[in-house]
Amino acid sequence: MRTLRVAAALSCAVLFSVIGGKASNAATIENFTGGWYQNNGTTFGIANNIYVGWNPNTGTAYNNWLGFNLAGIAGQNITSATLTFYGSNGAYGGTDPSETLGLFAYNGSINALSSNQNGVGIYNDLGSGASYGQATVSKGPLTQFSVTLSAQAIADMMAAANNPTDQRFVIGGTLLTIAPTHDSDNWWTDGSLFVNSTLQHAAFLNVETVAAVPEPSTWAMMILGFAGVGYMTYRRRKVAALAA
Repeated sequence: MRTLRVAAALSCAVLFSVIGGKASNAATIENFTGGWYQNNGTTFGIANNIYVGWNPNTGTAYNNWLGFNLAGIAGQNITSATLTFYGSNGAYGGTDPSETLGLFAYNGSINALSSNQNGVGIYNDLGSGASYGQATVSKGPLTQFSVTLSAQAIADMMAAANNPTDQRFVIGGTLLTIAPTHDSDNWWTDGSLFVNSTLQHAAFLNVETVAAVPEPSTWAMMILGFAGVGYMTYRRRKVAALAA
C-alpha cells in the first residue's frame, strides 16, 4: 500500500511537470551553407558569399540564402527564434542611409541550391512568399544584427526539424528597399549588403524550445501512479462496505 501511495505521489509530480513545468532549452545553430542568386537566375557558387541587393556595376539584383541543419532540435516545440548575422562580414554598398533586409520562406529544392543549379524561379522564391521577418541596416560598417523570426518561420522550422528524411532548413533574403527597375535616378543610390562577404558561418539561429511529448518512461510512471490511485480508492470503498 505504501508503494502505491508513493507511485501516486510521483505520478502527480510528473503530471505537473508535463503540463505546467516543462523546462525551456536554448540552442544555437550556425548556418552550414549559403549563397546568392542573380535576377537572371544564375549563381556562381562562390563559397561563403551572401551578397544581397543591387549591383550598379553589373546592373544585376541579388537575393541570398542561408542553410541550417535542425536535426539537433527534432522532437522539440519551438517557442521563439531569432536569426543573427555576424558583423564585419563584407560591406554596405550604395548611398542610401539604410536598407531593409527581408527574410522569406524558401519552398524549392534545397538540393538545387546546394548544387548551384541555375533558375529564375529560385531567385524569385528566395525573395517572396511567407515573410520570416525583416531588419533595417544603417549605412556604414556592417555590425552584428538580429531578426526576430515570425510564427510562420517557427512552424516551418519545426516541420523541417521533424522531417524523417531531411532536417535542412533554408531562409531566403532580399532587400525590400531597392527599386524593381533602375534608371539614372536610382542606378547608383540603391544599395546592397554583405558585399564581398567571406565568413564560413555568416549567421546563427537562437532557438528556444520545450519538450514536445513526455518520454515513454514518464508515461509509464504516470500510468502506474494513476493505477495506484484507482486501487486505493477501490480498497477504501470495499473496506467501507464491509464495515457497514
